[in-house]
Amino acid sequence: MGQFGVVVGQLVGFLIMLMVGYGCVRLKFYGTVALNGMCSLLLNVLIPVLVFSNAVDGTDRADLAANWGVMLLTAVMYALLALAFFVLAWALRLRAERGRVFQAALIFGNAGFLGIPLIMALFPDRGAIYVALMSIVDQAILWTYGVYLCEPIAKPSPGAGGEAGNGSKTAVPRPSFASRAAGLLRRFVNPAFIGVMIALALILAGVRVPGLILKPLHTIGGMATPMSLIYLGGLFATTRWWSVLRRYELYVGLAAKMLLFPIGLYALLAWTPLAGLLPATHDMIVMIALIAGLPTMTTIAMFTGRRSNMPEYATGFVLVSTLFSLVSLAVVSSVIL
Repeated sequence: MGQFGVVVGQLVGFLIMLMVGYGCVRLKFYGTVALNGMCSLLLNVLIPVLVFSNAVDGTDRADLAANWGVMLLTAVMYALLALAFFVLAWALRLRAERGRVFQAALIFGNAGFLGIPLIMALFPDRGAIYVALMSIVDQAILWTYGVYLCEPIAKPSPGAGGEAGNGSKTAVPRPSFASRAAGLLRRFVNPAFIGVMIALALILAGVRVPGLILKPLHTIGGMATPMSLIYLGGLFATTRWWSVLRRYELYVGLAAKMLLFPIGLYALLAWTPLAGLLPATHDMIVMIALIAGLPTMTTIAMFTGRRSNMPEYATGFVLVSTLFSLVSLAVVSSVIL
């Protein structure tokens, strides 16, 4: 009951902070401009600082060697999530952009806003290194496959690959390998991933960050959780998210992603012969099962919004799944903890 009580306590705190954010916007203390600024501050400063400060605080190379199984478990989780929701999108006959955004919304959980505080509360001794190692795989997949799923499907231009208006064929130049490689690398140039890489470099080099510097960094990073939930609460008051409630795939997807999948993943990793083959402790398996059941990552709504690719659909998944997580995480925790 100890760890389960920690999860329930975290969820009650999450609900209160969501309500504060919703109330502030409804009372017109601030609006969309302030929310956009909060989002930018979270993604570019608070979450990277939170991950960095927790990762380098007392962690050494021996910790990395002892916990590298977290990276393997994260890769296994994402492979199974991608396969499961590709098949589910096909079974539900979700095609084109709708099918892709559906997959992105259910593959990528909100590890930054909700997962990190849960992990740190459950595993105060190992949570920081778990977060750092998980983030390497998480960010790599998000900024490649996640971006791909959120991009609109390119439509062939008139005459492309066929007859042009003047009767001649139009050749569409393909980007060079160098330009495609550069584009892929640019996706990794984001503060969260850079923060993880700097932290790992310092740990591998045996460099200790002085407490005089770590203390203010911890204070700054500690702002990430309340601000992220206040931000999400504000989105409820400013977004036409309710249109997603008419989509049948919402209910099927949330049940599969936030209840069936994390419990099934835990059973696969802890109760089958596979458990003896993986370099993972029971705490790592619990951690990855909880991460698998997190609500939709807020960044997915940002990715779709910047290309006007069904942004309200994605935002609806973020908001509804966040509310549903207050129940689903308690249910999952009661089974696996």
